[in-house]
Parts: sequence; structure tokens; C-alpha cells
Amino acid sequence: MEESQLGLRSRSRSGPIITTSSSTTTPTVTTALDTITERRIENITEGLPSQCLNFLHRMLPANKKNVLTICDYISCLKSEINPSDNYRRDTLVSLCTFSLFFKNAKPFKEIAREDVLSFLDSFRKIESVDPLHKWIGIYNLYRIYLMRFFKWLYSPDIEQMKRPKPSIIENIHNLRERRSQSTSLPTFGRKKTIRYS
Repeated sequence: MEESQLGLRSRSRSGPIITTSSSTTTPTVTTALDTITERRIENITEGLPSQCLNFLHRMLPANKKNVLTICDYISCLKSEINPSDNYRRDTLVSLCTFSLFFKNAKPFKEIAREDVLSFLDSFRKIESVDPLHKWIGIYNLYRIYLMRFFKWLYSPDIEQMKRPKPSIIENIHNLRERRSQSTSLPTFGRKKTIRYS
């Protein structure tokens, strides 16, 4: 049996990688650049749930530049602070969500301050929908992830603690939770009032 019938790869020294499958006779051509990108994605998602890999694969056809930027950022994080798997997952998902908010149409370097604000404002909810103001925590969390990311994006060669804030994220403040609110919650047929101080 030949290598191509077994589904093995054959590679010429300077050309593309040609992959064939025993069930199809048409070879699919994958460039070396695609395999490098795939390896980078696998490297940053190692040990993470398949959801992270799926996020990046969904983004890849629409905006390869953003996927590579996320890969560079996560790789940089791994070398600078050795983040936990949960932190890597949350960072990756938040950056993918941010890119998907703009339908993967804008590279990260072209995003303006107004774009960041509109993304963060998309988490705002009215009082009747979110009486406990949980959206504020989500807003603040995404703000932190975006702030760290854009600091790195505009100053990747500077030490992490010394990176300046770029103008795109300047004066985007942490929101404070409203604590003097009281909410009535139903509990087994009775109403219970919770006071926040």
C-alpha cells in the first residue's frame, strides 16, 4: 500500500504539504504556513477545553491576523507570568468574544476607543433585567482583560509591569457596584428583602 493510500503526508522540501485520504482521491493542499498556524493554536490551547480550540478555528477563516495576535499574546503570557489554565482560557475566550463582537472584520490594531467602549457597554443591563447589577462584574472583568491585552499589543517589547496604557484604553474606569440597593426576592411563597451595605 502506498503512503497516499494510508492517509500519510508527503512533503517536498520547499513546496506545500499534500495530504491524501484513502476515502478520497483528490489531495488537499495545505501550505506550511497553515501547519505552523495550526501548531501555534494547538500550543496555546494545550490543556484547555476544546471550546477554546473551536473558538480560534471559527475565527481563523474570517480573521487570521487576530488569531495569530491572540496566539502571540497567550505565548507571551506563558513566558512572562506562567498563567493558570483557567486564566489562559478566560483570556482566550474574552479576546475571541471581543473579535467576534466586530464580526471578525477588524484587526485588533485598527480597533478604536469607541469600539472598546461599545463592546463594554454591550454588557450593560437595565434594572428590571439585572436587579443585582451582576453586569458590572462582567464589564469590569472584560475591561481588565482588554486593558492588559492592549498594553501588550502596543508595547510588546517593554517589561510587563512597565507597559504604558495606550490611548485606546485610557480613562476607561472600573465601575463600582451599587451597594445601597435593596431587592425583594421570593422565597418559598414569602418575600425576603435583602439589603446591601
